[in-house]
Amino acid sequence: MSKMTVNYCNKNVNPKNHKTGDCTTRALSTVLGISWEDALTLQYQYSLKTKYDMTSKQVIERIMADRGYVKMQQPRKEDNTKYLVGEIDKLTYHTERKNGVLILLANHCTAIIGDDLIDIWDCRWKTIGNYWIKPISSIRKD
Repeated sequence: MSKMTVNYCNKNVNPKNHKTGDCTTRALSTVLGISWEDALTLQYQYSLKTKYDMTSKQVIERIMADRGYVKMQQPRKEDNTKYLVGEIDKLTYHTERKNGVLILLANHCTAIIGDDLIDIWDCRWKTIGNYWIKPISSIRKD
């Protein structure tokens, strides 16, 4: 089993600290650096425009694309096995992770900032689905 290089940070950005089915809102809030309320409002607005459910992949895709993020397909290793969330460092540059990575998993959505998984549960052992990064060329060098 490979060593996980991502640190799990038990953090709930839900303003009432509810542990509820708001993972897309929490992940968007974390990656985009906006409040939970603003993320929820974005989801609602995009849902009205697209006629997809607020938590749908289609809504997430459009929100992320409009903010300069690029959708990456589910990654596979040379032996055709899938990558785990904790192995994201093998797929992205630290600069991209510093800017935030939003990851879809089966029935879940999570966020990574730098080397930290920001979520209410440790999903480092779950398989990565699609994920969104901001390409290095679009990131301001500090």
